[in-house]
Order: sequence, then structure tokens, then C-alpha cells
Amino acid sequence: MIPMISIHSQRGLIGIESRRGQFEIRRPQPELTIKSEQATITANNRPGTLRVDQSLTNDALNGGKPQSFWNRIYSQYKQIADQNIQQIVEKGNRLGDLRIKGNPIPDMALSAFIEGAPDLQIYGYASPANIAFQYMPNDVNVQVERGQLTVDAQIHRPDIQFHRGSVSIYMQQYPKVTITPPEIDITA
Repeated sequence: MIPMISIHSQRGLIGIESRRGQFEIRRPQPELTIKSEQATITANNRPGTLRVDQSLTNDALNGGKPQSFWNRIYSQYKQIADQNIQQIVEKGNRLGDLRIKGNPIPDMALSAFIEGAPDLQIYGYASPANIAFQYMPNDVNVQVERGQLTVDAQIHRPDIQFHRGSVSIYMQQYPKVTITPPEIDITA
């Protein structure tokens, strides 16, 4: 057997440890100052006007105002005059008709006495609807003064801080070579 030299080598190992850098960001909230003024609304609303016309009721109860009372009577005279002319013509035709026997003059006098004076409507017509109502509302006067909203924002810059990382390089295992000489048996 031939003696041999034994050589063992061990690699060197380099260790690296790294730590990342970190950002620390702080952003304070903005400060808001808000001032508001309310809107002002002014509304002027006067009551409306109510007109009640009861002239037809007064006409039916007591004849109404003297002017309307006499106008009502005078307006009927044309119709009464037309009726009287018609009766006069009828009476004249009756008197002139020789075919009628008897005395027509006393008959006409009796019927005129029984009939009496002409019928005049002195008072107005009585009805539950004689009163007329008329309501006129006033316009609403609305004035609006706008309010205001004032917003004041105080913005703060972000606070950014960077913490550096690190890289640490070291020898984890040194290289080495181990040589083992052969064993020589001297006794042999």
C-alpha cells in the first residue's frame, strides 16, 4: 500500500445580512375652519280683499237703493205700455166688431176694475244666491338674502422620514485547507 497525502479544503462562506430602509410618513389632518351665515327669508303677506255684494239681497228685502228701485220700476213701464196698447187695440176691435151682441163697454169696465193696476215688480227676486263673494288675494312679497359659507382649510405638509437600512457583510466561514500527511510506519 502506498501512503497518500490527504488534502481537505473547506470553502470560505461570506455572510450578508441586509435590512431594508423604511419610510415613515405622517400626514396630519388638515384643519378646517367653517363659518356659515344662514339665509334670511322675509315674507310680507297682507290679507287679501274680500268683497261682498249683497245688492240683490237688499233689492229683494227693501227695494235696494233708490236709484236701482226706480230704474227697476221704470224699466217695466215699456212692457206695461206695450200691454196697454195691445189691450186698447183688442178693445177697439171688440167695439168695432158688429157681430158681437150685447153692450161691450160695461163688460170692459168691469174687467178693468177687477184686473186693477198693472203688476209691477217692486222688489228684486228673492234667492239664496243673492249674495256674491269675490276674494282677491294679495301677492306674496318674498325676499331671500343668501347666506354664506366660508371654508378655510389649513393643509399641513406630510412629514416623511427615511430610516436607512444596512448591509452587513462578514465571513461566516473562513476557507481552509487541511493537509494530512501520510502515516509512515517506522517500525516496519
